[in-house]
Amino acid sequence: MENEIEIKIMLLPENIPMVYQWLNQQNILCHETEELANCYYDTPELYFAKAKMGLRVRSKNNQHEITLKTKGEIMGGLHIRPEYNLALENNFPDLKRLVSHYNLQFSDIDLLQQGLKATFSTDFQREKWVVAFNQSEIEIALDRGLIKNSQGEEQICELEFELKQGNLADILALLQQMPRKNGMWFSSLSKAQRGYLVGNPEKIAKEIDKLTACSAENHTEIEKYQLSQQLADFIRLTGEDKLLSNYQQVTGEEILSVDYFISQDYLEKSIQALAVLG
Repeated sequence: MENEIEIKIMLLPENIPMVYQWLNQQNILCHETEELANCYYDTPELYFAKAKMGLRVRSKNNQHEITLKTKGEIMGGLHIRPEYNLALENNFPDLKRLVSHYNLQFSDIDLLQQGLKATFSTDFQREKWVVAFNQSEIEIALDRGLIKNSQGEEQICELEFELKQGNLADILALLQQMPRKNGMWFSSLSKAQRGYLVGNPEKIAKEIDKLTACSAENHTEIEKYQLSQQLADFIRLTGEDKLLSNYQQVTGEEILSVDYFISQDYLEKSIQALAVLG
């Protein structure tokens, strides 16, 4: 088991050349491109989604690996989640073997295994750079592809900063140096969470109901930041003006348009807030 510590930035494709130019100026230790095919599994009752976990089988160069990502801490674009990985002989999601290998505590594991169904896929090209920065090694990955389920599909275009070794503060410092433009933003949504939402307005409505039922009273600053980032994700997803009032109540900001949430100003503010809270 290891903790995956990463910062996720969504971006519009027109900003990719700027990102390339900046990356080429870094102290690059290695650079490679790979094609990743990922199938996520769940039960008909959505056991893993309800537990805020993700179960996937990843295939690369005819090699297969099962990964279980458990509920961790997500603060805006910063994702810290325990994950369990195990090599497989084929692309069969052998959850029982993973659970046994790590001695994880699951009740009714046989029923869970029997109930697993392919739920959605995330297939993408990953171009990644490992850079040396201060006292750390940081992997920067550019993912481009598609999330697909039975109800629709959605583009993947995102930049991930993952700490391979060193200090979280170095990721934040590197992020401060990255050039910014409109069309770049933090997201608290993982690929797995997005996979459940694509083409599913009922699921989106339920998530919005949960968020708008939250009151920011008596919340810590970190909790308010987390809630504001989650609201921003669904404002971008739906474009609904009615969510703006909830965001303004949490943050005290006056927002005139949903376009603010993909603006350079919004990303700048989010980076500064994460640097303080992190």
